[in-house]
Order: sequence, then structure tokens, then C-alpha cells
Amino acid sequence: MDEFLIKNASAIFALIGAVLGTTITGTITYATKTKEAKLRITEKLLDKKLAAHESLIDLVGIIRTSIILGGEDEHGELYRCPLIMQNRKNMDDFLALFNKVQNESDRWISSHLKREISFFLDYFVNLNEDSRGATDEALQLVGSIVRSDFVEISLELENCAHEFFNNDMLKLKYRTDREWHKYPRDVTMKKLNETDFYKNRHKVKSIFHKENNIT
Repeated sequence: MDEFLIKNASAIFALIGAVLGTTITGTITYATKTKEAKLRITEKLLDKKLAAHESLIDLVGIIRTSIILGGEDEHGELYRCPLIMQNRKNMDDFLALFNKVQNESDRWISSHLKREISFFLDYFVNLNEDSRGATDEALQLVGSIVRSDFVEISLELENCAHEFFNNDMLKLKYRTDREWHKYPRDVTMKKLNETDFYKNRHKVKSIFHKENNIT
């Protein structure tokens, strides 16, 4: 046996080398293909998340946009209101667009951003309900009262959206976030009560009712 091994040592070592080489090459090839497949999946998921955040940032731009109504308000500033509240059509169109973007983006955004979106939806739905039947003039007047709410909420939404670009995008973090999408009720109410809309809700309702000749 020893004699056989000695005589055929070169062939045996060559065979072992070939087997090891094939095994190592196969392992490296498998690892490379697995890594490439993971990178392709990561790229697709990040593309989805990127599109969702870009859509939300576009929406934020609409929320923040104001129009000049002419004259000055009680603080001596230009009389302005959110573009969304220029008239009833704008409000209805925005709500439809907002719901569409929210539904399409929900699975791709962080829980923090989802909560801020849900908060704004709570805010806007209440404002929309209070304004049912109101004239465009009443909407604009109330819009001038609550304009700062739209600016502040849009800034918070934008900051949350940019967390993705500053963190997830750079770190190739592709995992989705499935935590609960709303703030606890007490937190939501606290945030709502801090808005100009809720601080002036009695006045807001009076404007809407007066414009509708409701006694």
C-alpha cells in the first residue's frame, strides 16, 4: 500500500488538488451568484422605497404651497392661504390624491413616516368635515388662520421622508417596516390640540357656519 502511494503520489496529489479546486471554485461561484441575486433584490426593493418617498415629497410640496389672496392679515403679513384650501375642488382633489399616494406608498415607508401621514390625515379629515358646504371665501379665510399648520406638518413629513435618503438609502437598508401606523390616541389628540386649527376650532366653525347662513 505504501509502495502504491509512493509511486502514485503525484497523481493522487493532482486528484486531490483538482477536487479541492473544483469545490472551492463551486463555493465561490455559488457565493458570488447568491450575493448578486441579493443585490438585485435589494436594488428592486430600494427602487420601490425611493419611488414611494419621492411621491410623498411631491405631495409635501403641494401641502406647503400657499397662494396670495391680496391685502394683509391682522399681523400685517400678506394675506395667504394654502393652495389646497383655495376652493372646494382643490380640497377634494387633494384628498383623493393623498389617499392614492398613501395606499401606494404604505408598505415601503417607515413607521415614523406612516404615523405622521396618519396624523395629517386625521387633521385634514376633521377640517374637511367641518367645512362641508362652506363657500370658497370661507375656505380661504379659514386657510389663512391654519396656514402655519400646513407649513409645519409639511416640514415634519419632509424631515421624516429624508431620513430614508440620509440613512436607509446610503446603507442599502431594504427591509420594510411593519410596526403600527398610527400614534396612540392620546398622542394624536395632543398633537391636534397644538395646531392652530384646533386652537381656533370654534372660530373656524363659526366662519364656515356664517358663510352658509347656518344659525
